[in-house]
Amino acid sequence: MKVLIIILLLSLLSIVLPSNAQEIERSEIGIIYKRERSLNLDLNTDGWGFGYRIGFFKTGYVKRSLDINFSFIRDPKEVKVYNSGYATSKSYVYGKERKMYSLKVLYGKQKDISNKPYWGGVDIRWLNLFGFNLAIGKPIYLYVDDQTNDGVISLERYDKVKHDPYNIVGRGPYVNGLDELEIFPGITFKTAINVEYGSSPEKTKAIEAGVMFNGYIYPYNIMAYSEPSYFDVVFYVSFQFGKRYNN
Repeated sequence: MKVLIIILLLSLLSIVLPSNAQEIERSEIGIIYKRERSLNLDLNTDGWGFGYRIGFFKTGYVKRSLDINFSFIRDPKEVKVYNSGYATSKSYVYGKERKMYSLKVLYGKQKDISNKPYWGGVDIRWLNLFGFNLAIGKPIYLYVDDQTNDGVISLERYDKVKHDPYNIVGRGPYVNGLDELEIFPGITFKTAINVEYGSSPEKTKAIEAGVMFNGYIYPYNIMAYSEPSYFDVVFYVSFQFGKRYNN
């Protein structure tokens, strides 16, 4: 996933950079809309997510944007395994200490690099957003064979000291751990290139590729044997669909 996103990002940049010389006169653009909103699906180097963006045009070239995104975070070391010694074993990720999610609220500016003519084409923008990031951790629960208690199968929170591949039967219900959520507040800076395509001035279809820099007040880890981290860098590609309006 990480390699694919980086390849897409580099491919997009190779399209964008030569396009700066092809800027279209603003008089050819037609109606200038004041508002924009879109939904997006994100593919990140640490998982995937979705979001909602609201845009406010300050001028024909500059737009203020508010981003609200929710993402599911994975560790690249995650591998699902089974305990073949139990017929009812369910897959689980050995060493995974918690599931991680992230809620981001970002605000910033988009600026046109080149503009498409009113009949269609490609519109290219550069954006910088900054804001609040709330990472949420949910502890992992597993079914465990308690070999010291006549092989009783119990549901326990994963503990790297007590649990190993020989006594873990499988993953527990998702609802276990919801009352033990951990909060990791932080900040995020996002910079990206946004390429809009299509012929309709009212509807938006865009591909966005960029990088996010995330910093946290408290460090966290997903895998029990990884060092907790205060900071990470995430590459992403986003597919966006929306519309413009003046009301």
